Amino acid sequence: MPVLSTDGISFDVHVPVIIVGAGACGLTAALAARDVGADVLILERDAQPSGSTAMSQGNIAAAGTGSQRQHGIEDSGEIFANDIVALARGETDAPLARLFADASGPTVDWLVERHQIPLALDPDWGAMLGHSRPRIHTVPTKTGRELITCLEDATARAGANLLTDAHVVDVYADATGQVRGVAYVRPDGARETVGCDALVLATCGFG
Repeated sequence: MPVLSTDGISFDVHVPVIIVGAGACGLTAALAARDVGADVLILERDAQPSGSTAMSQGNIAAAGTGSQRQHGIEDSGEIFANDIVALARGETDAPLARLFADASGPTVDWLVERHQIPLALDPDWGAMLGHSRPRIHTVPTKTGRELITCLEDATARAGANLLTDAHVVDVYADATGQVRGVAYVRPDGARETVGCDALVLATCGFG
C-alpha cells in the first residue's frame, strides 16, 4: 500500500480514528478507541466483517482471567510468556511475548465485563497446544464466526461506524511523516478519501 503526500489533497470527510480491517483485531481496537471517547470509522474490504478469525475456532489464549479463577486455575503473564518462549524454542522476542502475555488476561476480562463478549475458559484445551495451564477462552459455539459477530455487535453498541465494501488502497502522510488520511475504493470503482488524526492498520490476519 503506497504512502502518498497530502500535498494538494482535500479529504472528503474527516474522523479522529480510522481502523482498516474489521476482523477481531480491528473491532477490538475500535472498542478501545470508543472507550476513551474517540469517534471511529472502521473500513472493511469485504461485504461483511470476517478476517481470519471468522475461519478459526475463535480461541483466545489469556492468563490470569476471572474465568480461570472461577475454575481454580492460577496463571500469570509470566507463566504464559515462558510457555510462548518454550513453544517457539527461544526464537521469539521474549520482552514482546511478556508484554502480550501480561495484557492478555486484562484484555479478555475487559471484553467480557465492559462489552459483554461471552468469552469463557474452555478447560479441555491447554496441554495439547503446549500451554502449561488451561488458558484457552472461547465463545459458546466455539466458532470464530460467533466471536466476530459478538465483536461487531459490541462496536455498534459502542457507537463505532463500520463501512464495508471499502478497499483501502492508499495512505496519505504529511511532510513530517504523520499519517493524515486514506483513500478507499468501492465495488463500483468510486474512490473516496477520509482524513484522520490516527490510523490503525489491522489487516495482516493471523497468518
